[in-house]
Amino acid sequence: MYCKNLYRRMNGKLRCKIIKQEITLSYCAKCREFEPRENKPMKKKSDKLKKLENNRFSIFTKNLTRCYWCKEKATDIHEVWGGSNRQRCMKLGLCVPLCRKCHSDNKVIETLKQKLQREYELKGNSRESFIEVIGKSYID
Repeated sequence: MYCKNLYRRMNGKLRCKIIKQEITLSYCAKCREFEPRENKPMKKKSDKLKKLENNRFSIFTKNLTRCYWCKEKATDIHEVWGGSNRQRCMKLGLCVPLCRKCHSDNKVIETLKQKLQREYELKGNSRESFIEVIGKSYID
């Protein structure tokens, strides 16, 4: 259980709003000012998003059960561009099956961004349309 006054900074360290210092979880639990945070229920996915996630495909590979990078068993189908581009990636096939190890490797992700952009352009699309869809070019 976490305190209402505890938050994580950009550098990953925990900070208390009351004493205005970086602290550890064990220190927070012993604090006199400890106020439990309410657990909010998770949002349910819309039917449209569920359908989109279930029909994901990759322009790279047909086999979504093996990691594209290391050929081990894939645990995730990774949309290479997240955030506001996540649903666009699912619609355009800019998804890649990855194992947990490759999924957390930033060098792999950056290389995949460049490869997916090249593949997108080889399918008959222009670089301008890619920039319009994703927001920037990853190939110099």
